[in-house]
Amino acid sequence: MLTRRAFTTLSGARLLAAQPGNARPNIVLFLADDHGWDLAGCYGHPVIRTPNLDALARQGMRFTRAFAASPTCAPSRAVLYTGLHSARNGLMGNHTGCRPGIRSITHYLKELGYRVVLANKTHINPPEVFGFEYVKATLPPVAGRARRYRTEGLDTAMVDRVLAEADKTVPLCLIVAESGPHVLWEQNRGYDPAAIPLPPITVDTPVTRRAMANYFEDITTTDARLGEVLASVRRHGFEENTLFIYTSDQGPEWPHSKWTTYDAGLRVPFLARWPGRIRAGAVTEAMISFTDITPTFVDAAGGKTPPGLDGSSFLNVLLGRQKEFRREIYASHSGDREMNVFPQRALRDTRFKYILNLHPDRKWTTHFTIVEGVPESHRSVYGTWIERAKEDAGAARLVGAIERHPAEELYDTKTDPWELNNLAARPEHAARLKRFRERMTAMRAALNDPAE
Repeated sequence: MLTRRAFTTLSGARLLAAQPGNARPNIVLFLADDHGWDLAGCYGHPVIRTPNLDALARQGMRFTRAFAASPTCAPSRAVLYTGLHSARNGLMGNHTGCRPGIRSITHYLKELGYRVVLANKTHINPPEVFGFEYVKATLPPVAGRARRYRTEGLDTAMVDRVLAEADKTVPLCLIVAESGPHVLWEQNRGYDPAAIPLPPITVDTPVTRRAMANYFEDITTTDARLGEVLASVRRHGFEENTLFIYTSDQGPEWPHSKWTTYDAGLRVPFLARWPGRIRAGAVTEAMISFTDITPTFVDAAGGKTPPGLDGSSFLNVLLGRQKEFRREIYASHSGDREMNVFPQRALRDTRFKYILNLHPDRKWTTHFTIVEGVPESHRSVYGTWIERAKEDAGAARLVGAIERHPAEELYDTKTDPWELNNLAARPEHAARLKRFRERMTAMRAALNDPAE
């Protein structure tokens, strides 16, 4: 019997290990691609259909303040798998690689006796840093369906095979990396474009609505694949002693979202289920960063957080023993080879966000704003915004905010959650801006963060 004092001083992992009959948990991470944090029924969206995400939220814990550390695919994943910010692991630009010698979740969990598997999407390099057992779990192309910029998606039958054939005497860490809802989205089959609520970072045009309906359709398909994976977990006896996480690498590929450090680019859905450990139906406002995921997995597996990481374990939040976690998050964006090269750095506390634009002289462009020839996506949508801006002041203000960024931006995310009202020049926020500026300088120096 643990005394009250001993109970409260144990770490999350040691507390679990102290329970009789406890075995090391399996870990399953379902990682979606470009899923906006609020685009699920369990996050209050009135239209989108995500029955499996909603069920997962009822069975476990829903995080309302989970943040990627980069709004771009490869840098975001590298942070998640290493527990190091992009400037420290070396993978700052999309389609680049980490520095040699960097260690990742594969090293830490293998040393604890885990089998570590990554199914479907990788988008990380080099292999010696990310020593996963790779499983090709990718669906073949569908005739007549364009999937520019992505594969068709996750083959859940291959994931089922991994679970069916797994040696249950060896703890498993399985990362299921879905390709959806990344562009190009599949064609809408079940949403009424006229009834879709549009966020204020979009211009309401018929093409916008059709594109958003396609995006919603892809989220619903991703949700269906999540349901198939959850069914496999249950069918093959992995449900009870498995920490199951659902999240996304960053926000959606829309302007003012992906490739930016606004909340729409960084804030992600995050659901966690662990029967008997995580209270069903729990909701937490604890703020977490992707730097914290590797330390948490190591902690849950019974290990000690590796020294030198930028994150720390939030296992005690999952177990309901801690309500608050981070006081701030740091995020960075550099570029995507020759595209989206508008480096930003951001610091966010639980309410205010500070953004430093390293090249405010550049006009902001992304794949979405300039890529031609993609029906109901990219320039075909954004072009309608440009046309509307010629006669509509609101559309003109939004296009201006998308294309031009001052050196510094400051937002009150409580009163301005879409970060459209820059407070940096307001005298009443001068002291706050100064504190953020000083903190940003110190943070970048500590990370040896370069000027791009």
